[in-house]
Amino acid sequence: MVLPLMDISGQPAVLGHLQRVLAGDRMASTWIFAGPEGVGKFTTATALAAVKLCEHPKQSSNADGPRVRLPGLDPQFSLLEACGQCASCRAIRAGSHPDLHLVHRRLVRLYDKSGKSKATTLSIQVIRSEITGDASPDNRVESKLYTRSKLGRGKWFIIDEADLMQVEAQNALLKALEEPPPGTYLVLISASPSDLLSTIRSRAQIVPFQSLPLDALGRALMARGLTETQARQLARISNGSLGRAMQWLSASSNEAQANDEKPASAKSRAKKSANSPAEPDATGEPPPVFNWINQICTMMDKIAQHQAGGMNMADLLARCADQFAGIGLKRDSLASRDRLVRDGVMTMLGIIGEWLDDQLRLATGTRPTAPLPTRLTGLPAEMIQHCLEICQTAQRQVDQNAHVNLLLASTGTAIEGALRAH
Repeated sequence: MVLPLMDISGQPAVLGHLQRVLAGDRMASTWIFAGPEGVGKFTTATALAAVKLCEHPKQSSNADGPRVRLPGLDPQFSLLEACGQCASCRAIRAGSHPDLHLVHRRLVRLYDKSGKSKATTLSIQVIRSEITGDASPDNRVESKLYTRSKLGRGKWFIIDEADLMQVEAQNALLKALEEPPPGTYLVLISASPSDLLSTIRSRAQIVPFQSLPLDALGRALMARGLTETQARQLARISNGSLGRAMQWLSASSNEAQANDEKPASAKSRAKKSANSPAEPDATGEPPPVFNWINQICTMMDKIAQHQAGGMNMADLLARCADQFAGIGLKRDSLASRDRLVRDGVMTMLGIIGEWLDDQLRLATGTRPTAPLPTRLTGLPAEMIQHCLEICQTAQRQVDQNAHVNLLLASTGTAIEGALRAH
């Protein structure tokens, strides 16, 4: 499914900027859509490409319809969207448009003869095969960048997780960015644009995306069948990322995929992403993320009441992270288990952080937003802040490849010491 450009929620400044570009026909050849994971960067890039590739783009004024009026634009400003009905739009919806190339790291598995690639980086093999070509005599590959547009309305290359490109892959792409063919557009999707070469950043127009407002995110999750309480809690712990929230919802026994953030490749050739979202379990059982919330919040209550210890917390976090990784491996058996476990640990530490945030609000006389389950009140603010610092330190160490089990043990013990001091 390709979302219409004006149906993208939570990014009005981005949409306003892109509409001004479309109206002025000042389309840059290279873009970087930068911002947190799961806030609509890939979706917006695909929707923008759909407008430019559409045979009959439709127009509406900025004041029309129920959608939010874009800031900085006159009410009568003419907004452009793909029609959704022409042959080009149908091809994009089917994942078969010959001029829309969706490039991601898992495509390396098409070229990995061992069949064991973890696809943790975006390799030069993918960039050469999908974009720049390879002129070496032993492995000659035609450049898709310099071939003619099949339908005559330009070519688009959308590179997901571009900051995961290997250095040699970035250098190969850089040469293409120096003199891109007319009517050819590249959009680099990045949650960490500083990891891209400065020479790439200097050649691109950077569009900053923001975390989604919690109210908008909550409404989007309720539209997917969650109760108001579930939606508000999930919006909180996802930190404004619909993609992250949908990833957690996909952690269910029902593996049906409904991927809003990353459509299939233009030729439908790659395996589904390990991060693809899915609807909640059709059996009616709540996705495991809500069990993780309840279990971790209950454990924090027990530790504060001297009914459990830090090692109990460490064991619980390890089990939840292992479950998180196991679900990811069911979706993608070649994914890195270590990376998935670390992602799971970060998720569980984030739940602890939100529980502590509720306690801090209660300690300072502020009503928590969508409070997580707890039986406690009256914890001192200084102690809560100390616990938050412990969690933040642990999250940094996860990213620094600390030994997971040792980290969880030390973190659980530290949290127990801080809570027991009360």
